[in-house]
Amino acid sequence: MRTDEEQVADRLRWLDDEPAGPPRIDLPGAIREARRRRRNRRVAAAGAAALGVLAMAALPAALGGDGRAAPAPAGSPSPSTPLPEPRPTGAWQGVCRAELLPVPGDPRGAVTGGDPDGRWLVGRRAPQGQGRVDFGLLIWEGDRVREVEMPGSGQELTDVNRAGVAVGSSLGAGSGLRAWVVRNGEVIGLPGEMPAGAMAVNDAGRIVGYRSLGAPWEPGTRRLPVVWDSYQSRPVDLPLPGPRWEGTAVDIDEDGTVLAAMSDGHPDKPTRAVVWRPGAARPEVLPLPRVPGGKADRFLPLSLAGGWVTGTAERDTKVVPRNGITRYPVRIDLRTGRAEVLEGVLWAGTGNGRGWLAGWVADDVPGVITDTRSVKLPVPDGWRGDRQGSVNSFSDDGRVLGGKLGSDDQVRPVRWTCR
Repeated sequence: MRTDEEQVADRLRWLDDEPAGPPRIDLPGAIREARRRRRNRRVAAAGAAALGVLAMAALPAALGGDGRAAPAPAGSPSPSTPLPEPRPTGAWQGVCRAELLPVPGDPRGAVTGGDPDGRWLVGRRAPQGQGRVDFGLLIWEGDRVREVEMPGSGQELTDVNRAGVAVGSSLGAGSGLRAWVVRNGEVIGLPGEMPAGAMAVNDAGRIVGYRSLGAPWEPGTRRLPVVWDSYQSRPVDLPLPGPRWEGTAVDIDEDGTVLAAMSDGHPDKPTRAVVWRPGAARPEVLPLPRVPGGKADRFLPLSLAGGWVTGTAERDTKVVPRNGITRYPVRIDLRTGRAEVLEGVLWAGTGNGRGWLAGWVADDVPGVITDTRSVKLPVPDGWRGDRQGSVNSFSDDGRVLGGKLGSDDQVRPVRWTCR
């Protein structure tokens, strides 16, 4: 039986119109924050209970760059498949256009992820029925949409690679979360014991996520960051920075580098970013970045692409800044170790392979920050709802973004194309 907190979190996820993000450490705190700032995607998307990890020495084999071919494309396009218009080349000008994505039947829905080229987007439609948390899943290839049925409830697709292979999770009866892959339109359960969740997949077909040592609603549940070498492989536990560390792998880069959000298991210890580089025997705990006023007290990593880690840094302070915000969007270059606070975005969303970030620029309005500018994203022609929304996918060239726009009674999946 599920706890009230989990049921509240599920509802908040849809009210915020955001999918469940990486499992977080403090669910009650996340719920309090979600109630305070209803449309804050990463807080309302908090997962359940404590995080945990076990050590294992099999990492180099799991992360090795063996050049293996990716799994066969999911939903290979036919000649008649309508794709987005060819994207322009040249410098990114920050001129964007918004369009509503098709959803069969009830048009409400949201984009929850996308591939590095912007060809594929994944998402889910609004839950059907009062109080329901059953979500129909959607995969867009250009303007063509495919519906996917995943067993369980709270269904979500979190990522998709360039071959159209998508990963996600759902909540089943008794055993908690289960990890899935969608390949050629077929929903396939990932090997390994449950509970487990899949968060990201790269073009080599490697998948990262977590497995739990107990049901999500059980006190003291611990989660272990894991990697599946393919959709047919059993999960491999990632080695720990220390014996008490616990957390969830949230992303994997094309070179096989894995990113996780972790802590050392003590209630007072902050969230940190941890990376496993290909061939390395041990993980690396990234230093806490410096933010206005001093060093951050915690850092929540959100994405990894092209060697760039993006996330949110927090600093506890008795003096609240003039803008009322004590959290800062940060990017970290793994090649140099340099961390940088990005100005122009009030809240971090997701990053791309150029180190750019999509998030909120003001009043929950979705926007983009590059190396040189901050851009508010537009609404579709004829849109009469709020401009508030979020961005959940960001192509490496910065020209295709996917997310949602909505108000209290209308939430629609949106694709932005930029030049």
